[in-house]
Amino acid sequence: MRRVRAGGLRRTAATAAAATLLLVATSAGRLPAGGPTYVTGFGALADDWQGQRRLEEGRVAPSDLVGLWQSVLWADGYLPRSGITCRYDTTSSDATRIWQGNHDLSPDGIVGPASYGFVGHRLVQAPPWTVYRGEKYDLPLRRGRGGVYEVYDTGHFDGLRSDAVTLVVCRR
Repeated sequence: MRRVRAGGLRRTAATAAAATLLLVATSAGRLPAGGPTYVTGFGALADDWQGQRRLEEGRVAPSDLVGLWQSVLWADGYLPRSGITCRYDTTSSDATRIWQGNHDLSPDGIVGPASYGFVGHRLVQAPPWTVYRGEKYDLPLRRGRGGVYEVYDTGHFDGLRSDAVTLVVCRR
């Protein structure tokens, strides 16, 4: 095994390769070996959600990511709390369209990089939380291990999945 010297510390090339693999796997929001997909963020908060999947009525499966977007709409006053269903339906699309129009974005009802980018600028650190500063309410989140966004759900923190519904609020 080839050894590399860096600043007086000896590291193996295999260790560096493994660290790179882990970084690539977690920065994409996916665990190795086809594991679950999570809402993740690294570095500056403002761009944390821009890489999330696009939300479009009739084209996205129910997920915690949809519940997160609906929670943003709730925090900004565009959906009632009962509107958080983790399903991107007509109600979500209509609320998104109005929200987009009121924020000088293209009012198409589709959540993509422009919408995620706009809300990203409202994410702030308030240790130990990462908070979305909504127009009506604050939405406390936690950016946990591996950059996974978590919410306090039924007595413990759970990672927000972009490929499944795990939130209790959405399983009613």
